Amino acid sequence: MIRKATADDAEEFCHVITQSIITLCTLDHKNDRQMLNDWLANKTPENCKKWIEDTNLNSFVAEENQQILGISQIGHNGHLYLCYVLPGAEGKGIGKQLLQTAEQSVITKALTNFTLESTQTARGFYEHHGYQYDGKSKSCLKLFKPIKP
Repeated sequence: MIRKATADDAEEFCHVITQSIITLCTLDHKNDRQMLNDWLANKTPENCKKWIEDTNLNSFVAEENQQILGISQIGHNGHLYLCYVLPGAEGKGIGKQLLQTAEQSVITKALTNFTLESTQTARGFYEHHGYQYDGKSKSCLKLFKPIKP
């Protein structure tokens, strides 16, 4: 079940992000301790609570048997900030559901594209769901998805 995240979800929300980065994003951090520490530095329950409570963002969780298996977060500007699944939950359609729920939550006539910055690990997932690499960025893959009327 996908539902809106609440401040009470902050700790599990954070746990999903950190475990996904540590375990599933090794292609990107290559187990480099400093790179991993830098990436995870702002991934705290306190920050996650602030992000969930931010009125310019829509945050979602995928929950099964009272456990959060995935999270997503999108700005009202159409920029996807977060979309992570817990290790062991990947490949089950949870990421797809979270992505679609996030996109649907901000569809307006004012948006022409969804945007995001992707890891190498997640690039194929986003491209499979209609996102295109901008062809310019080097350090972080900038992708966009045109919104069709």
